[in-house]
Amino acid sequence: MSDEDRVGRSRAGPVAAAAAAVLALGALPLTVPPASAAPLRTAAAPGDPLPVTVTLEALDPRDVRPDSALRVTALLRNTGPDATGPVTLRLRRGAVLDTRGELQAADATPPPTGSASGSPALVEAGLTPGQARRVTYQTTVAELGLSSLGVYPVAFTVQSAQDGEELGRVQTQLPYFPPGIDTTGTRVALLWPLLDRPHRLTGGGEDRTTAGGEREPAVFLDDKLADAVGDGGRLDRLLDVAERVAGSVRLTLLVDPETIEELGRMTTGYRVGVSAGRTVPGRGAQAATAWLARLRQIAPKHLLVAVPYADPDVVALARGGNSELARITQPDIDATARALGVVPTIRVAWPPDGLLTNEALDEVVAQGAGAVVLDPAALPGGPSPDAGRTRSGASPLPALGGQAVALVPDPVLQRLLASGGQHRNGFPGGSRAAEQRLLAELAMITAEGPSDSRMLVLAPPRRWDPPAGYARELVTDLGRLPWLTSVDAVQAAAGTVPVDRGSLVYPSGAQRLEIPATQVRQLGQVQGLVADFRSALDNADANEELSPYGDALRRAGSSAWRANPKAGSAYVGRLRRQISTIRGLVTVVSPATGDYTLASADSRLPLTLQNGLDVPVKVRLRLGGPAGFATGDTGVIEIPAGDRRTVRVPASVQRTGAFAVRARLTTPGGGDLGQETTLRVRSTAYGGLALGITGLAFAVLVGAVLVRLVRRLRGRPPAAPIAAGSPGDRSRS
Repeated sequence: MSDEDRVGRSRAGPVAAAAAAVLALGALPLTVPPASAAPLRTAAAPGDPLPVTVTLEALDPRDVRPDSALRVTALLRNTGPDATGPVTLRLRRGAVLDTRGELQAADATPPPTGSASGSPALVEAGLTPGQARRVTYQTTVAELGLSSLGVYPVAFTVQSAQDGEELGRVQTQLPYFPPGIDTTGTRVALLWPLLDRPHRLTGGGEDRTTAGGEREPAVFLDDKLADAVGDGGRLDRLLDVAERVAGSVRLTLLVDPETIEELGRMTTGYRVGVSAGRTVPGRGAQAATAWLARLRQIAPKHLLVAVPYADPDVVALARGGNSELARITQPDIDATARALGVVPTIRVAWPPDGLLTNEALDEVVAQGAGAVVLDPAALPGGPSPDAGRTRSGASPLPALGGQAVALVPDPVLQRLLASGGQHRNGFPGGSRAAEQRLLAELAMITAEGPSDSRMLVLAPPRRWDPPAGYARELVTDLGRLPWLTSVDAVQAAAGTVPVDRGSLVYPSGAQRLEIPATQVRQLGQVQGLVADFRSALDNADANEELSPYGDALRRAGSSAWRANPKAGSAYVGRLRRQISTIRGLVTVVSPATGDYTLASADSRLPLTLQNGLDVPVKVRLRLGGPAGFATGDTGVIEIPAGDRRTVRVPASVQRTGAFAVRARLTTPGGGDLGQETTLRVRSTAYGGLALGITGLAFAVLVGAVLVRLVRRLRGRPPAAPIAAGSPGDRSRS
């Protein structure tokens, strides 16, 4: 069979030719059904799925005029257990809807579509179980009887040709603006986020060179950015849409200097980590080069806006005291301008999830933002819409640093944009039905006051992944429909009278959307380790060794981790382990013999310090031991790059025997380096205190002996008196 089955119409002549339906997967014999086609009957009980699913692929034209021929293309699939037999196709319409409320109620309860219909077209072969067939059907505006301003509910139906039973349907909406209606044009500012997430840790390739003089390749954690910018990838498809409409639609392109930097690193060759210490060549150099060249080509035709580096979670970082990591820097802007040939503006800010605290708002405005895109929940107050009309999307937004303008999307449009752009889950009836539903909402807003110029903001999800057809048709509509006018975010803020929506609020529960507070605390701890280690290096060496950590810390605060807190926590953990590993390369070397011996009361303790880095390091040596052991201050010690240094530490020992001494290195700022080492010290020397004690004991001993001797002498009896005279005299007597 050929690609399309052709079906006949019951009317002859030009009208019949215009209404011919072409069916996919084969040319069928044309069979003309009776003019009085069977009435519509439902094939299943209410709530039960119909056996034929209908996916809308085309409904043209978008700008419907009285003389328009309407063309429907749909994919039919028989999901039931039985063959359908011959079926008829028909486009039916219901009564015109006049308000947005009616249009939104139709989402939950589809209105009847029996007011008018085009003539039926027959598919003779029908559908066997599991079979799919693409069909095309045509009718005219005159047949449907469109006449009033508004949005018409329409249904494309599949009926059994035998008994009129309804086997499948897809329901959608058809905007209609009669001739003579003055449509000044609703202005629409569409944000187009070309944003991704970080793919490097410290990354390498930070303008370093290898020993051979070549530039060191960047190291990526994964190669998923190559997939995103490669053929058919998410960023490739988004950029393709921006290319197609360049010159006819003015988009607000949002880029992240970090992503542009990563793509630039990829173009010169890079490597991807696959296991601990093992890398393989990256495969995205060619795709990155092509993607950047394409963006450079179209950037002047749209508004290019730069978010802060790594698209930070500004509220979470401000809450954790790390606001400096969320600031836009001039070097980031300059680097992006060099890569894309256009200086991106920072006058537009788009905080994650469109939510800001007052403190974060002050920070954003102080950096130069004049327009801030906010979620409707951030400005829920203000007066009700006048006479039921949709308010314009601009609101005053005062901050300490000056007056800004809030660009506030309509909540219903936001919901439709997000649900219709779901790449995998899809939308009932397909992506074309989703795009038509959003188009109907925009038409109804215009129909509320055709001559009133209002501004609407469309802000899709931050890392949007819509079906290619949905995104392409939505953007194209902004440039081809006479009742819509495309503007960028700066034009929207400058050319609209703001509508007061009240004061800025941070909704309850919004904090749960932020990156976790534990991750922010860990980030701050890593930041402290990096800052402390800077005190151990000369300024030039610190810039060489630690500058990659400055960017890595900013990546650690990326709003991309909101969607995957586990990955964000793992990222910060890896960063902490890496800086801790570097600090651990500077340490005290344990003695080869295991013991130190001190032979005198005032000795010098020889210690070996090791620096495993390729730059000199300044350290302080800290020793701790038991009572009776003390050391002098060695001051700041410099260890040469990749070398060892022996230091003789003045030690005072007031004891003998073996004891343990703890040795560690710190930065000049006081942070620990390496591992604490325990040294066994043996002392054979008597210190001054020991000698004093010994001398005192000896003196006490001598004193005790003398006292005892005196007491003994005093205890003896006195000797007999000796008579006077010579011995002879004494003998005679």
